[in-house]
Amino acid sequence: MGISEPFLQPEMASPDLDNRQQHLEYLMRRFGDKVLYLAYSYLHDRYWAEDVAQEVFIRVYTHLDKFEGRSSIYTWIYHITVNLCRDQLRALSRRREQEPVNYQEQAITGVEDRVLEKLQQQELWRAVLNLPLIYREVIWFYYYEQLGLKDIAKILGISLPAVKIRLYRARQHLQQVLKVGDGNA
Repeated sequence: MGISEPFLQPEMASPDLDNRQQHLEYLMRRFGDKVLYLAYSYLHDRYWAEDVAQEVFIRVYTHLDKFEGRSSIYTWIYHITVNLCRDQLRALSRRREQEPVNYQEQAITGVEDRVLEKLQQQELWRAVLNLPLIYREVIWFYYYEQLGLKDIAKILGISLPAVKIRLYRARQHLQQVLKVGDGNA
């Protein structure tokens, strides 16, 4: 899955507007839901996740001609998504310092909302979402996206040993959280 996605073909980076639009549409169909779920796992907010997903594909479209094929298109898109999510989280922390944030609960409609709601209800998913970001992202890529450790290292821009350590610590943390949850039953 995922990383075996074929490299972007050279003709996909063609300046021909119709060709670029066709390739963007294909990439949005192929990776749109995955990008949305990844963004949601970072941001915990459906609307922010949708905004980030839109921005990801805007950047893919504008930089399609710069894609060099050194990694799969899947890895490239996920790298853009991770960077945009991190930027959003940094901006949010700066805004929180300046003004209080008012959250309003929105009515949940549509298929995407139901899928996200179902994921939120699962005990394991909640535990993953409560992990510190550095652990949550490796768990997401390893288990939910089924990426290899080397690919995760590329996407996150960290070393392979760092990925292994984060994955190990994330598993330990999840084990402790789930044991505490079982003890309270």
